[in-house]
Amino acid sequence: MTPTSPEPRRRSRRFTLVAATVVLALIGASVAMATAALDRGPRVRAVTGDAALAVSQRDLTLTLRTDQPLDDSSLEGLRIEPEAPADMEIDGAAVRVRFTGLLAFDTAYRIVAPELRSRATGARSTLDYAFTTPPATVTVLERAGLFDRADDTPDRVVRHDLSRGTETTLLAAPRIQEYAGTPDGVVALVVDGDGSARLQTVDGAGVEGTLPTPGRGDVRLLRASADAGRIGYVFTGPAADGTAEYTNALFIADPGAPDAAPRAVIGIDGLPLRTDAWFFVPGTSYLVAESADRSLVLVDATGVAPPRALGQLGDLRGILPGTTSVVVSSDAATSVLDLTNGSVDVVPGAPAATSTLQSLVLTPDAFLTWDASAVTRSTPEDAASVLATAPGGERLQEVCVSASGRHVAAGSVPDGASIDGYPARADRVGRSTRIVDAESGAVVAEVRGTRPDWCA
Repeated sequence: MTPTSPEPRRRSRRFTLVAATVVLALIGASVAMATAALDRGPRVRAVTGDAALAVSQRDLTLTLRTDQPLDDSSLEGLRIEPEAPADMEIDGAAVRVRFTGLLAFDTAYRIVAPELRSRATGARSTLDYAFTTPPATVTVLERAGLFDRADDTPDRVVRHDLSRGTETTLLAAPRIQEYAGTPDGVVALVVDGDGSARLQTVDGAGVEGTLPTPGRGDVRLLRASADAGRIGYVFTGPAADGTAEYTNALFIADPGAPDAAPRAVIGIDGLPLRTDAWFFVPGTSYLVAESADRSLVLVDATGVAPPRALGQLGDLRGILPGTTSVVVSSDAATSVLDLTNGSVDVVPGAPAATSTLQSLVLTPDAFLTWDASAVTRSTPEDAASVLATAPGGERLQEVCVSASGRHVAAGSVPDGASIDGYPARADRVGRSTRIVDAESGAVVAEVRGTRPDWCA
């Protein structure tokens, strides 16, 4: 019988010793990491809400989610730099900041919590979240002249940075009837010399493309929403396949899916929605439209939720700046409809639908009226004041307010200017637009062009 060698037993003992050492090391590391985790204070793991929208939308909420539930004492010293109106609270593993007013344009902000405290361990840390708001901008359409001009000078869609005084050409094409800003670029209705039209797009990288239309016909009231990720327009004409005829039918398209066919918006009656007035609701995926029977309809632009009837409240005038409410005018009064709760509040003193005055609502208690020579601001408390006047030798033709409600665009044309002859949205040659402060009337900028994006 052969004696057993002691070598395997020694190797086994060495393996056991090494394994035990590794296990002990792993246990030690785990204990060390657990101890470090217990000692480490809360950290921000995610942020929800787009702070950039706080320059144009009130009551926007920014949520900073942490990796640990927070003690209520974490609220002590929580602040915004520079100071901004806001409601702040600790909610479980989150810091919620609701901006109750509008933030300044082109400004660096910080949300600072000097002492976040873990509810479970008491460990502390510091929160310092920084963001910068976008500059104030206005986009206009610069037409190169008459529609039937002989040269090939293109029309341009130009974005003006009011904070820095610079401009950028977003799109140039031979004849642009109207345009709208998309989530990362612009879409324009380009009309060819034979009267046919196409939807031309350009994205943030400068890549151009086209979007299909329902058929050969009239396209107008072109609008876009970054929140919904959709564009929309009203179409009149036969379907491309000849199976239907549309009259003032609202269509929705996804600029991110350029090969997809546009979709007719279906109304309460199950038929394509006919409208002469419609708007996207800021900060949502919804749009509101006035149907052919003058009733208002709330529609999910993504097509997920069914349409909702809002009632016959008057003519749809637009969106109240900085809100998700809409402005309506009846023969009796001009009012604000709050889409969040359905309340309807009269704007004191604002012209009703029967008035011959041109007007728009700035806030629930302030409105503008204008004629060819001047724009006037009115409130119930203060006497009416002149906000802007037409330059010498010109007359006002279009007035609209920015999405934030802080600026007013006053478009004017030279006396005696000829009409440019564009088939659907003709304009006067030589239009210019002045941007003024909505409170003081101070002139912020003067730009060449027409159809500011605010006027959509």
